[in-house]
Amino acid sequence: MFNPDGTLNFERLANLSKKPPLFALDEPEFWTDPHIAQQMLKAHLDPKIDAASRHPDLIGSTVEWIIASLDLQTGDSLLDLGCGPGLYCQQFSRAGLRTTGVDFSANSIRYAQEQDLKTTYIFQDYLTIDFDAQYDVVTLIFGDLCVLSREKRSRLLTNIHQALKPKGYLVLDVTTYEHHSKRMDVQQWSILAQGGFWKPTPYLQLISGYHYPEDDTALDQYIIIEAGGRTTVYRNWFHYYSPETITEELEAHGFVVEGLYSDLWGTPYQADSEWIGVVGRKVS
Repeated sequence: MFNPDGTLNFERLANLSKKPPLFALDEPEFWTDPHIAQQMLKAHLDPKIDAASRHPDLIGSTVEWIIASLDLQTGDSLLDLGCGPGLYCQQFSRAGLRTTGVDFSANSIRYAQEQDLKTTYIFQDYLTIDFDAQYDVVTLIFGDLCVLSREKRSRLLTNIHQALKPKGYLVLDVTTYEHHSKRMDVQQWSILAQGGFWKPTPYLQLISGYHYPEDDTALDQYIIIEAGGRTTVYRNWFHYYSPETITEELEAHGFVVEGLYSDLWGTPYQADSEWIGVVGRKVS
């Protein structure tokens, strides 16, 4: 990021700050970075923030509502995709379900395995799962579908359809425009003198929010400049939904939508909701 004479390369910085193409790539597989993975696990386990997982009380309410509303019985099989450190899996297993958790963070899977011996945990990218009619329920909680491009969403929903038994349930939640509207078109910067989420050493953080209304997508972009000038770009993409668009997407992949809510603990859906909780069912 610096010129040979030690001055800041403003031209390069300006280019990096331009609005990128839709779902442009950034630092490959940054969630597997050891420092970021550890920070992510801390975020999952911190009950005071909901950046990675919801408050423990809401996790409990979600598990109870899913079991009750779907009339799940002891011995029914459940697959939790993007399970993180197993906060939902633990409770599903304690309730008597045969639970499998899949996540691409080795750090989170390791923690989950140490804490929970009842659940089967698999370290794998859920875009590559290849289960065949094995599960009564698949859960995809806290907006995981939203971070994927159209092609990857299609691949994941196809894999989920294959993993479910006939008439099996898909339970997920997705964000709406209201959830992202306050962060769109935002530009701000900060200095992390002691290091932070992205790096263990000091860095300058430039944050930009972008909106892609033609694709119902928002982007949070982070340009990280370390003391020596090394620069990394991280991008968090979010495809947001309405009741109509999530219904259309699920129907296109062989599901019928049986319920729409404002969350995954049963609140009736409201037009200004930031989240949509969805219960879908495999058509055949």
